[in-house]
Amino acid sequence: MLAPKTPDKILIVDDEQEVGLVLKEYLDDEGFDSSLALDGSAALDMIVTENDFSVILLDINMPGLDGVTVLNRLQDSGCDAAVIMMSGQGSEEVAVKCMRNGAEDYISKPFAFEDMLQRIERARAHRLERLEKQLLQKEKEDFILMLSHDMKNPLTAVIGSIDIVREGCLGNVNEEQKEYLQSAIDSCNEVVVMIDNLLDIRKFEAGKIQMAINSYNAQELISKISDQFARAARHDGIELTVELEPHSSNIAVDKNAFSRVLGNLLGNALKFTPEWGKIVVSSKRITKDEMLALKIPSYAPIPPGTLDNACFVKLAVSDTGNGIPQGELERIFDRFTQFPRKTERERSGAGLGLAYCRLSIESFHGLIWAECEAGQGSEFVILLPCCP
Repeated sequence: MLAPKTPDKILIVDDEQEVGLVLKEYLDDEGFDSSLALDGSAALDMIVTENDFSVILLDINMPGLDGVTVLNRLQDSGCDAAVIMMSGQGSEEVAVKCMRNGAEDYISKPFAFEDMLQRIERARAHRLERLEKQLLQKEKEDFILMLSHDMKNPLTAVIGSIDIVREGCLGNVNEEQKEYLQSAIDSCNEVVVMIDNLLDIRKFEAGKIQMAINSYNAQELISKISDQFARAARHDGIELTVELEPHSSNIAVDKNAFSRVLGNLLGNALKFTPEWGKIVVSSKRITKDEMLALKIPSYAPIPPGTLDNACFVKLAVSDTGNGIPQGELERIFDRFTQFPRKTERERSGAGLGLAYCRLSIESFHGLIWAECEAGQGSEFVILLPCCP
């Protein structure tokens, strides 16, 4: 035999005792478990003691603690009840203020009981939806934490073990075997990069990312990072060219984050460029006037204060792949967005790399965008202020 369903608890907060008692009797008849508090202080005490109310009917105009003050304290306390404000002297301005402060609904006195009941049912439904979203968010956070601790660390150990075998430390390994072992290492590294991108995107969103921003020589950074992809490019039959101007230019970046940004762009270029294709990494210093002459798309807004800089470093990664349709250019920097640019070597991804690139470059007070035409290759452009 199923246990009877526990009725939802409702707290009525109203200094007019007669009104509160009548409303309580009506709600009890409708199957709710209602309680009455005659002032704001008593209501807060009851909430602290019980803290299991589904809906709170809160009068605005009360002596002592008024309803708006009680509402604010409820938000600070972490109470998850849906709050419906009540007032006999209501106004649209008060209603808007209450809704902005977290109230679910607002009703003016005198009210019809049927109207109040409908509002309560709607508030209960919205509360359940909100609690479900919070639960999903917690599960997502737990999953991300699991990715960090339970997947990344074992993968790192797997990469190290395979590398020991590939280097011949446990016996002779022929060239064909080395190729297969290197492919396994590359695949594991891709998963590690996906995990790192996901974790750092979450840190960006939570405002918990930590950057060690210093001045670095742009040419030296770009050259060093590009060299790490030279072997993979040769293996895939792709020409990787690095074109750096002879003038030295410094940029203020987090070295590790910038390396991952350029690595993400080069990794994408390798995936989407066909055999015998070409990838070009270029960097040059431009003036503010030259920067203003660039066709910067609207989805890459210029950060405040950027125009105070006299010069910029323009970094570009171009490829000879199939390109990206114009309608997709704005979306590709969103999380979990993927687009078809098929090649025989293309491996699936999570659609996180470009989202990480955008967040990182914006943290350096820079811009990133794409210039592409379907069938004619792609070019990703990064613009960063020069650092003295």
